Amino acid sequence: MNKLSFVLTSIAVSVAVAGSAQAQVPVVGSCAEVHWKSDVLLKYPGIARSCVGVVERGGGRYVKLSGKVIKQGKDSVTVRLDHTTTNMNWTPVAGEMLSIDGKDVPAVSVVVDQQLRFYMPEDQVATK
Repeated sequence: MNKLSFVLTSIAVSVAVAGSAQAQVPVVGSCAEVHWKSDVLLKYPGIARSCVGVVERGGGRYVKLSGKVIKQGKDSVTVRLDHTTTNMNWTPVAGEMLSIDGKDVPAVSVVVDQQLRFYMPEDQVATK
């Protein structure tokens, strides 16, 4: 699997919607401190504008992004990154769950126009 594909699949591991879970994740850095990898910027122009912070979860650092579901298919979800015209496609694995308003729900249950806050491992999208 190439590195950019892994970035896409990493979304699936840690998607969350703003709500009660958001308050439990400590912010440890600002978006201004993120040094985006060039391949990420090429694939997702404007991604920095959708950044809402850098957080620590489970001992790892993650860039927290925001976007809106613009398409929901049987096997995939397309998210438009906030403040951009950039789309990010995500194919959840069978049985994958998300936290929406503090409740675990199947990943395929997101709906068009639903606002998402999700996390990508910092080391996969940024350089140190």
